[in-house]
Amino acid sequence: MGVGELRIRGRVLVDTEPVEGAYVTLNSADTFIAERRTGPDGSYEFHITPGDWTLNVRASGAEAASRSVSQDNGGELECNFELARGN
Repeated sequence: MGVGELRIRGRVLVDTEPVEGAYVTLNSADTFIAERRTGPDGSYEFHITPGDWTLNVRASGAEAASRSVSQDNGGELECNFELARGN
């Protein structure tokens, strides 16, 4: 399996509204791999090798979120985040 055989994509929302400029980081265990900022529609996308990954999301005015995903084969995973408003 090579780089780009797995696509992880999704959207970041707060109160069902897309969040532009949220930071989505991709980690393997404790190792930082890549970071993306969401577009105007709240979308992000990574092209990576299959394996075990952790996605971390931060956005201004919202609580951070994290999710682990795993995929042994290539293909596509959709991972959307609905963030809670921060205090």
